[in-house]
Amino acid sequence: MSIAIALPDPPAEPERLRENAARLRTTSERYELLVTQALFAWSLLPEAYRAPEADLLHASLATTRPAAAEISDGLIAACRVLERFADEIDDLARRRTLLADRRDAGPPADLWDESVDGPAAVLNDRRRDEWASGLAREAADLDEAYDDASRRCASALRAVPDVAWTSLAAWSGPEASQPVGSFSDAAGLALLERLSTERDPARLLAEHPEWAGIIRGTDPAAVAEWWSRLDRRTADALATTAPSLVGNLDGLPIAERVTVNRGRASEYLRELRTRRQALEALRAPRSRANALEVLDRRAERARLDREIAYFDAVANGTKQLYAWDPEHGSLIEMAGDPSTAKAALFVVPGTNAKAEAFMSDRPVTDFADWQVGSGGGSVVAFTVLTGPMPQLADLVTAGPEWNRFAEGRGEEYARFIQGVDAARPDLWTMSYEHSYGGGVGSEAEKHGGTVDARFLAASVGAIGPYEPHAGTQYFATQAIDDINRYYAGVGLGPLGFTVAPETIPGVHIVDSGLPGPDVGLLAEYAYTQNPGALVGIVQDSVEHHTALMSSDESVNGDVLKAVRNLLNDKEAR
Repeated sequence: MSIAIALPDPPAEPERLRENAARLRTTSERYELLVTQALFAWSLLPEAYRAPEADLLHASLATTRPAAAEISDGLIAACRVLERFADEIDDLARRRTLLADRRDAGPPADLWDESVDGPAAVLNDRRRDEWASGLAREAADLDEAYDDASRRCASALRAVPDVAWTSLAAWSGPEASQPVGSFSDAAGLALLERLSTERDPARLLAEHPEWAGIIRGTDPAAVAEWWSRLDRRTADALATTAPSLVGNLDGLPIAERVTVNRGRASEYLRELRTRRQALEALRAPRSRANALEVLDRRAERARLDREIAYFDAVANGTKQLYAWDPEHGSLIEMAGDPSTAKAALFVVPGTNAKAEAFMSDRPVTDFADWQVGSGGGSVVAFTVLTGPMPQLADLVTAGPEWNRFAEGRGEEYARFIQGVDAARPDLWTMSYEHSYGGGVGSEAEKHGGTVDARFLAASVGAIGPYEPHAGTQYFATQAIDDINRYYAGVGLGPLGFTVAPETIPGVHIVDSGLPGPDVGLLAEYAYTQNPGALVGIVQDSVEHHTALMSSDESVNGDVLKAVRNLLNDKEAR
């Protein structure tokens, strides 16, 4: 027999509460991101919108950043309240289930035989009444517990702090000893601050890949100042959980970036070796028709072996990786000890530079390595590839005649220079720019990437209009028959470089020590128009061009020593 005792229903469904809490958490993340994106986009507006009220509009929008943080924190606090409320209702649901089971089982069986004369019926009725009364009291207690939980939830929600709008008028960006210079910097620092407080910043970066671009576009000096205020535990946690961001973030201490990238190399090695093993496990093609596949596999094995050898050297500390972003095509290798260095050399290779050039038998880092070896511990050198460079293999659409690569890499190179300067402002700096690298260095100056000296080695020069930087010394060298002389100072729109390196005001011309053209070949071609002689002439001019990146003193000794002397010249510093 079932007694009609109503049990109170819960005030909410726990799963629905948790779903709503999850929505609040997601909304919090998206809201702060949207405000950050708005600030970032707004910082770009002055390029297209110039009016007297522009500064006022910028200042007004800037005040939304701390409000966004407070609103986001409030949403997260509300989320936690709802989650606690759901947990309480779950606990009370167990009590309700026990009550429902007892009610549905009915009253206890009669203890007294009512067929016998006496008060048996009265006693049995009283026992059933006591059971029903007890069940009703417990149902009432459950109802009160539901109400108490609801009141606690409502009270906690009301206790979530409101936005302190009155405090926003004096806001000038995240906490810093100096005001943040731009809204884009404010956005980058805000994202860094957010990531530093997250348990899993890698998840947020994966969900919001645009954050990395905003952060890396932040002024390196502002990043350096922000990083210096982090406690060691927080900095180490961020480096561990977001190594690809930290390992490529300009403004961070040099040694810390190298350490982070050494760990990244160890992780990448596992992936490379797995791919190498998978390649070995493939069955060899037996048909002659598959000969090309055999050649492709051999080439891939050789490429993997070179890459494995390179990153093994990084992982064991033989090579030092300052930056590495394979998705963008950037790789910057460091040589020397920054803790003892008095001068820094930045070597910018030109056409055909790519990550594989660091892994060959004659790596592109040879020039930098020679300078460090000759510097007696006083020089730290970086071979700098910040992104894709022109390639002769794709001459028509991506060859060195296009100056768009210089524009793109110039801004990145400027940020690299500023990052080293932020980390070690005491270093005397020289930029050694070979071939197309000279266009990169010239564009970097337009973005604030300036050094104490630029050494233009067979350089393409600059995209005009161009003005040299007042605080920079300029040096230029090339062979008499260098291939670049054929088109130096020639350009139109997206093609070429209109300012030849030797025409830069105040430039010091350095004798390359390289031989001139083969007079015999010139004479032969002049009298016979022999194509073979012309090929030899062009080949010599190309060899003399590439020689300026050589570490062989018998080939490039004059320039190697000239650069060394400048790096060691205490008066120049």
